[in-house]
Amino acid sequence: MPTQLVKNIIVFCLVLVFLPATSIWAASVITDPALAKAIRAELKLSANKEVKASDLQKLKSLYPMESKNKIISLQGLEYAVNMQRLFLPGQNIKNITPLGKLKKLTFLAVDGNQITDLSPLSGLSSLQTLVVDDNKIKSLMPLKNLHKLTDLLASNNQVADLRPIQKLKLKWIMLSGNKIQDLTPLKNHPTLEYLYLDDNLIRDIEVLETIPHLREVSLANNPLNELARQVVKKLENNGVIVDLGNNDGTKPE
Repeated sequence: MPTQLVKNIIVFCLVLVFLPATSIWAASVITDPALAKAIRAELKLSANKEVKASDLQKLKSLYPMESKNKIISLQGLEYAVNMQRLFLPGQNIKNITPLGKLKKLTFLAVDGNQITDLSPLSGLSSLQTLVVDDNKIKSLMPLKNLHKLTDLLASNNQVADLRPIQKLKLKWIMLSGNKIQDLTPLKNHPTLEYLYLDDNLIRDIEVLETIPHLREVSLANNPLNELARQVVKKLENNGVIVDLGNNDGTKPE
């Protein structure tokens, strides 16, 4: 028969084994005060209530209304597995790793942050709209398999390569204020309708003639070549709205 001491040791070991899993559901999992406040407001929880993983499972959308205190960390948000729409513009977020667990997300807006890497989003197969304007993003490669994505808003970043998104069924592409030179990846794009590429490094726009459903394109403040005048004229004759902004010397009379 085991002695009482042995029994106590066994019980203690069992507590250690099961405590991490159970404590997640009992204790607060959100470490950022501003994020916790926003979640409490959305779920109508009292101001002093700890935000638990079980609470986060009830979240389907979140749009923090607080403008004074900025969200820095998303730690704990990975438990909001039923989240469908998430709005986090104008915060101080750098790391979006927790968002990789939110497989039901269809709309994500994280514009105006300090994000450099979109890799955590690579598995969000339900995502339809992504807003990442005004960050520090260099690569769109993590988006290449997001086949439900139709709207990409990523202006004012450091993107140079469009190849990662060439096979996506995008209708809206807003990539003004980047470092794009080559439009070849958009050749014969079957779904693209609205294209905004102001303030890039684009010279050749002949590819735009091959996009069958193009309705509107904006190319202000690009170093367009002389042939661009002819392309613009053809596009306009086909009913495409072309905005060249200050490129008055390129726009045909």
